[in-house]
Amino acid sequence: MRKLKKEAGIGLIEVLVTIVITTIGLLGLSALQMQSIRSVSDTGNRGHAVWIANDLINRISANEIALANYVTNDELGCNAIPGDLKICASHFSAGAQLAPEADCTNADLALFDQYDALCGINAITGEDAFSSSASFINTPGLEINDIGDGDYQIIISWNSKSAGTSIKPGANGEPDEEQQVFYLESGELADNPREFYTVTFRP
Repeated sequence: MRKLKKEAGIGLIEVLVTIVITTIGLLGLSALQMQSIRSVSDTGNRGHAVWIANDLINRISANEIALANYVTNDELGCNAIPGDLKICASHFSAGAQLAPEADCTNADLALFDQYDALCGINAITGEDAFSSSASFINTPGLEINDIGDGDYQIIISWNSKSAGTSIKPGANGEPDEEQQVFYLESGELADNPREFYTVTFRP
């Protein structure tokens, strides 16, 4: 009489353990992908910040007589554009090209340059369309400081989506400040999500 061999197979516990391990691995890959997306977004913001800074350096060099008017007392933002800001360059609005305001002074041009470079002309005129690279940066801010000995410093800031640290250079001889860079969690921004790009130049 032939004896039956004892059969062995995969039990329920082994199946559950496999499912748990696979789920943990997939969650890790998902988190890694989200962090990669945030990092790509911040790389784009930094690229736009470099463009804005270079644009401002060129504008300041062209209007050097009003150099002191480019220095800001605080961070400028696109959510607080002055209502009496004069548009000192030709631009398009509603499909038509408009001439610059005739009574713009060099000081008026300096103020216009700050907001035009940072926010774009459509943010100034109140139109929704994107007008320049500045239209794509995430909540931009601008500081321009006179750091002495003929040198000036431009600081472009934005809301970051990556975790880590960022160094904000101190103005007027103050020490540099290390700030925590936060990222979006559950659709909410952390308390201090700002990151900075800084360039020092001599007009």
